Amino acid sequence: MKQVRQIVWSLVLLLMVVFASGLTKTIQAAEVSSFTQTASLTKDGKTLTNGSKVLTNEKLSASVYLTFPDSQAIQAGDSLTLSLPRELALYTALEFDVLEAGQLNGQTVGKAVVDTVKKTVTVTFNDYFVSHPLNKRVALHFDVKVDSEVVTKTSPIQFKLGNTDFSLNYEKTDGEAGDYEMKYGYQDKSDPTIIKWRIILNARQDMLRGMVIKDQFGDGLTLVEGSLRAVRFAPVEGGIKNEAHILSLPVLDNFTKKAVFDKNANGQVTGFTINFGDNYNWPMYIEYSTKVAPGTKVGDIVHNTLTWKATNFPEPRSLTRELRLESGSGEGLGEKEQTPPTPSTSSSSSSSSSSSSSSSSSTSSSSSYHSSSSLSRSSSSSSSSASSVKEEAVAKPVKKKILPSTGEKITPLIYGMGLLGCALGLVIFRSKKQS
Repeated sequence: MKQVRQIVWSLVLLLMVVFASGLTKTIQAAEVSSFTQTASLTKDGKTLTNGSKVLTNEKLSASVYLTFPDSQAIQAGDSLTLSLPRELALYTALEFDVLEAGQLNGQTVGKAVVDTVKKTVTVTFNDYFVSHPLNKRVALHFDVKVDSEVVTKTSPIQFKLGNTDFSLNYEKTDGEAGDYEMKYGYQDKSDPTIIKWRIILNARQDMLRGMVIKDQFGDGLTLVEGSLRAVRFAPVEGGIKNEAHILSLPVLDNFTKKAVFDKNANGQVTGFTINFGDNYNWPMYIEYSTKVAPGTKVGDIVHNTLTWKATNFPEPRSLTRELRLESGSGEGLGEKEQTPPTPSTSSSSSSSSSSSSSSSSSTSSSSSYHSSSSLSRSSSSSSSSASSVKEEAVAKPVKKKILPSTGEKITPLIYGMGLLGCALGLVIFRSKKQS
């Protein structure tokens, strides 16, 4: 009898699981695959055209414009991924919101994520396009540069960004070390909150007596622990040409331990001083990383100042470098479906005439509705502005909304439940008969 009860309860449990799974609706996120895209590249605000010259590490602003057919449903959680051509590289990992275009307090359309390793920009949508399913479009803006690890020498390069072809003249440059000081900073590829700084001193290889080096971090920057490295090299014929040149030389000595750190109230390092002493014609290389202060936003500018002096130099020399933190932006827009007006009924011919007039008015209203401001859908417009918005006066025909399938048909479930119910009843009947 106990065994029969166990079988009965097992069947009840199985029936409940099947019933629950049948009633549960699951919506799986999907990759948006149906869209067209155009792109533009600008440098210092000027649009790049075929034959434009681009230098190593020169910043280019990319804008990609996407349009989706009305038949492409976009649900919350759906995403699309844009891949950069191998000739281009992204500066640093980023996340930014895609906002409703043309609205002061517009809602969010989705979120974009920049991956520097995969060279992709992925947009994950929310439910905005569920309620705005018509005339859907998105524009994305971010910075790129020529990938110097792929394009290793001066040469013409051709690539496709989106569906737009580009043909540029790339000029490989190694930079200059200057006579006495050179400094620059850049964001870490994988962590945008870390800025790496590089310094060359005494590339001219002079004799500098009683040399003192001081570096002060600005705007709340703090040293990443263990990142400071200060080295010197033996003099070379003709002096140091650039950073690549000095990094190709064997290190003569590491003098990092000479650094004395300045600290804030929290014990974080905000700068350092190196009392080096006499420099006998040695070129120097200093590198370190800083962490941006909490609350620093994308697009903010941070500063860093290098100062050095020597007793046989007439006055101290100083060099301040600034870096604008990488940012990205995006806008999206769609249109809601119009609810057709309820037709009025009338038996008189005058009412019929009135109805005809009303229908004409309704058509005019529909045309007015669909002529709302929207993101530019043409490549020529996208080339002229990174956030181009224009008026579209062409009325779109009203389309019925097609909801995506979110579950399986329930008929097989009902049959299955019926069979399980019969089996359960048979087991109970036999157990009663045996007892």
